[in-house]
Amino acid sequence: MPSVTSFISLSRYQWRNQHAVSLTILSAVCLCILYTLLHIQPDTPRWIKTQRLPDRRSFLGMVKNETLGFQKILCINLPSRTDKRDAIMLGSSLTQFHIDWVEGVSGDAMDPKAYPPRLGDLGRPRMLPGEIGSWRAHMNAIQKVVSEQLTSALIIEDDIDWDVTLKNQLQEFALGSRAVQRDRGASGIPYGGDWDLLWLGHCGITCHSGDPFYMMHDQTAVPRAHLPHYWQGPAVHKTVDNTNETRVICRISNSVCSYAYALTYHAAQKLLAVLSVSPFHQAMPPGEPIIFDVLLGRLCKIGYLKCISSYPSLIGAWRPAGSRSRHSDIQELQDPAEPDTSLEEATSLGVKYSTMLNIPTLIDNGSLVRSSVADVPNPKLNLSDVQPMEGGLYKLEHGGVLEIEG
Repeated sequence: MPSVTSFISLSRYQWRNQHAVSLTILSAVCLCILYTLLHIQPDTPRWIKTQRLPDRRSFLGMVKNETLGFQKILCINLPSRTDKRDAIMLGSSLTQFHIDWVEGVSGDAMDPKAYPPRLGDLGRPRMLPGEIGSWRAHMNAIQKVVSEQLTSALIIEDDIDWDVTLKNQLQEFALGSRAVQRDRGASGIPYGGDWDLLWLGHCGITCHSGDPFYMMHDQTAVPRAHLPHYWQGPAVHKTVDNTNETRVICRISNSVCSYAYALTYHAAQKLLAVLSVSPFHQAMPPGEPIIFDVLLGRLCKIGYLKCISSYPSLIGAWRPAGSRSRHSDIQELQDPAEPDTSLEEATSLGVKYSTMLNIPTLIDNGSLVRSSVADVPNPKLNLSDVQPMEGGLYKLEHGGVLEIEG
């Protein structure tokens, strides 16, 4: 029979053996991880979560007021397009926000002396009468922000569409907007205090390279394959942009299409100066177009404005049923000499749960809305189940790994 001393010695021997095996396995795992990190291809960027965000939800309720957290919402509408005014008025009432109107302008009716400055410069691309009128209409909306001393205003065009869940989307946007700002402190509006322009409706953005971006899961984000053609991008990188049911919010260096954008009072003053009263070389360089949305994107790019946006866009476009000739007030989509025989169904571009296409359901106080995008995981959405999501700050790095904090 073995003694107690022999038993203790045997136990110590077994423990040492097990401990040595564990250390060997742990060392091998560490070496594998180190080898993997050292051999990640430099052209395969990954995104790294950078920090936990502070819990600041007290401002989110303001987003659900009748002006979406801004002082006013201004919609540009040609007096002759009462059909578009009907659509915007009905859609906004069903999704519970209030519109103030700014009259659109026909370029043909303008005095050439009031055309955009430097339009006549040698080598400057010509502008269509509709593009000139659009520039003036946006300037009138910006002028209204200044004349009424609005702390902030959301300016929209009259052919837009938006998600039925817009207010929840904007709560998510407010969280992301604050996260990417240097000054996240209290402000008169819920979107933070360090921005000039929030570009909510666009057809392509480019985020500031190297800056952290906010990313979250969002089932209302239009899948990449179903987005309309975007003229700018990628927003961050194709590995991020192509991730479905994901929304990115970032500081932007460029964008295009002025479906919807919010301005602060000071930003409106700056725009009146640079786009009309005191234009400077960088804003209107020789030989470059001076269409309104192109100008706006250029001002973000050169840093004249601090701009923040979302990818995919929060605001899209709507095309009513009928002839294509009804769609645009800026460009002729049909040869006037040809008979108008084309009839199309109503369509929504860049929005998943379209307000305009779900009007029959909303009129009847229905809670089950349909996706305007085919082949998606959630073709129907129960509005009573929708809650705003929260994401985190990420940074794209070469040779990095996805590191999610609790």
